Amino acid sequence: MNLKHLLVTLILMATAQSAFSENEIPKFSDRSEIPVNLKWDLTSIYPNWVQWEEDVTQLNAVYEKMAAMKGSLGADPENLIAFMNLQEQAGKIGVKLYCYAFLYRSLDSREATANARYQEINGVMARLSTTVSWVSPELLEIPEEQMQLWISEYEALEPFSFNLTRMYRSKKFVLDTDTETILSYFSLARSAPESVYTELSTSDIKRKEITLSDGSTLLMTPANYGQVATYNKNRSDRAAAFEGFLEPYVAYENTYAAILNAIYQADWAAVRARGYESFLQASLYGNAIPEAVYTNLIATAKSHTEPLQRYLELRKKALGYTEYHPWDGSISITDFEKIYPYDEAVELVKQAVKPLGYDYLAEIEKCFAGGRIDVYETPGKTSGAFNMGVYGVHPFVLMNYNGTMNNVFTLAHELGHSLHSVFSGKSLPYSTAHYTSFVAEVASTFNEHLLLDHMLKNSEDPMERIALLNQAIGNITATFYRQSQFADFELQVRSLVEEGKPVNAPVLNKIMGDLNKEYYGDAVVSNDLSQRTWAYVMHFFELKYYVYQYATSYAASAHLFDRITGSSPLEQQEAVERFLSLLKSGGNDYPIEQLKKAGVDMTDPEVIASVANRLEMLVDQLEAELKAINKI
Repeated sequence: MNLKHLLVTLILMATAQSAFSENEIPKFSDRSEIPVNLKWDLTSIYPNWVQWEEDVTQLNAVYEKMAAMKGSLGADPENLIAFMNLQEQAGKIGVKLYCYAFLYRSLDSREATANARYQEINGVMARLSTTVSWVSPELLEIPEEQMQLWISEYEALEPFSFNLTRMYRSKKFVLDTDTETILSYFSLARSAPESVYTELSTSDIKRKEITLSDGSTLLMTPANYGQVATYNKNRSDRAAAFEGFLEPYVAYENTYAAILNAIYQADWAAVRARGYESFLQASLYGNAIPEAVYTNLIATAKSHTEPLQRYLELRKKALGYTEYHPWDGSISITDFEKIYPYDEAVELVKQAVKPLGYDYLAEIEKCFAGGRIDVYETPGKTSGAFNMGVYGVHPFVLMNYNGTMNNVFTLAHELGHSLHSVFSGKSLPYSTAHYTSFVAEVASTFNEHLLLDHMLKNSEDPMERIALLNQAIGNITATFYRQSQFADFELQVRSLVEEGKPVNAPVLNKIMGDLNKEYYGDAVVSNDLSQRTWAYVMHFFELKYYVYQYATSYAASAHLFDRITGSSPLEQQEAVERFLSLLKSGGNDYPIEQLKKAGVDMTDPEVIASVANRLEMLVDQLEAELKAINKI
């Protein structure tokens, strides 16, 4: 055994051991109580804020060198090479600075130092972007033929070739240097409403405490709400939790509506200044994603809601209800109520990804070894889950692990993002290592497919199998249908802004209410609160025209998964290699082309429509399983 294999074997033998092995999920009131291997170690980025500040100084110095090169980029290819290297250096430093502040703040948004540093780096980046606002116009003054010639003649330009040539695609939307400079002055102001949303929804939100039927009280944090919605059999408790969780958003719905309108108005002003016809065009154009991919997704999802509504009717029948309400959507349809301790979730994920090979599993083990995953909920910590890759360091995963089956799948999902970051970072220079969000969700949802397949094959408990089928169907309803609905919502709201029509809470509530009716029909009882769910969907405020990619990525990853599991051994291996090549390709090509190389054409409407067929098949299987145990 060579040294490399020995080291990997030692890694595979190590597991992320938790101090908690009982079938309960620990609660923490302070981060100091959490075992060190279950928390982020941000010293891998910077040992302290002092060195962070030193890099801020260095970043300023690099930008000064870049600014001094104004007017020289087209004069000599050596000048261009020098500038691109400086730009790459600035990018690497800037990523570390931003990520350190963002991640630190994510652990406790109330912490003053982290808040100050986060605001500082945003201000620094906004100011520095102004000093190089001339770059795009100046680069575009270089004839495209000349640029191609330089790239072919100078090897040092090869790492930057894709980004240098793709900029000509958007040339008509790049303004002259003076105008670009003026627009850059507004970058920080444009982001201000998003900061207001974050403060209102994280730092200042007043979560409601509800009293459950057993007399206990519970604060309706996202994690606690998830526990009640998933495991509490008492419908009045679930209804109270649903209402309690939404109450802070309803109380400030007019404020949330004003914030959303401000964000969209700012976006519209910026893209209109450049000459785009819509914010959708501006969002998709640079990555050469046809707008039809977005609009076809919405149309296809809305025209294939029959299996979705059939599933909801099946759930209602299995639960023995005469009416089905929004708070009934997560409760198990059987008596299966397993809590998955974190250690068990870790092992399930490791076993599930084995089909992707030795190198993939070894990298997963590194993620679990400690310092990369922040596992449990604590006061002030950002809710939900995310992955943030830090080029030159490693990715960081935020969880608020609560032991539900859904959280096990969330862990697999975020680790899909992590491994994408790992492989692209190892394979590519900084300039092309950052993958687009269109491709990102393929890697994450693919891990969910692997986990489901593994758990279904290895579960001997019919109740767990039903729960897993319900989880798989839930993935489709949440990742495909729900995100398609959200994509429709955002398109409708932005269209109102672009048409000069009013956007306020009643308007937003009506749009969401109408979409609920279109998707769920009479299967779910209409509820005024469910019309207001838009207020807590962070993506509408911070990740613009993002959610549709969950749905398209689910369709793409399902197709890739079918190839890996449903073909001959040779074809399976070829499919695995194509998938890993996708992870290693980062952002070195347009995402539609990257997926075509991996084996799926997202411009084909049948790829989208096939998700409905998959749902129909899973609902059939679930119905058969329920009949086998006389549940329906």
